[in-house]
Amino acid sequence: MKSIFSIGKNDKGSVLLISVMILFLVTIIGVAATNTSKIEILISGCDKVHKMAFQQADGGTEVGIELVEQNINLAGFNTTELANLEDVNATNAQLYLNGTPDKPSNSNRDAYLPRNYIGNGPHTNLTIGGNTSFLSGSAIQMAAGYEGQGKGAAGGGAKIIYDIYSQHLGMVNSKDIILLQWMHVM
Repeated sequence: MKSIFSIGKNDKGSVLLISVMILFLVTIIGVAATNTSKIEILISGCDKVHKMAFQQADGGTEVGIELVEQNINLAGFNTTELANLEDVNATNAQLYLNGTPDKPSNSNRDAYLPRNYIGNGPHTNLTIGGNTSFLSGSAIQMAAGYEGQGKGAAGGGAKIIYDIYSQHLGMVNSKDIILLQWMHVM
């Protein structure tokens, strides 16, 4: 009859047991690495989508600058006068007269692009507005001799600082809003 202590002294089968345990640990490590890789791929995909939304919103601010300058030069426009911006739909013909704008949305926008986006497809909304202020200038008083007060020559002018909001609604519900301030000097 074998005692319990004599079974522990038997070395037969220990290599098999150790190799099964090592195989089990390697399998656990492999499954964990696979899960980590899947999560990293999902994170990088989401990061890509959100970076694309940011870049599209940033591009929308560049379009907004061109819209402001064209709108000021034409003192308003209709959609056929957007010569260089054929993919833009301006919903406000006199956006250069807007005051401080709100953040854009599908129901509150001065322009959007692309002109023919479908339903909830990727698109960019713009709201534009600005406030006028006077620039400081210098003045020179010219003497007119015995005639009294002379003529004045003043410098300065006015500036309008436009707030250009660009909101891009992209794929997989990605959304980014950028505010750019653009100064137009008169």
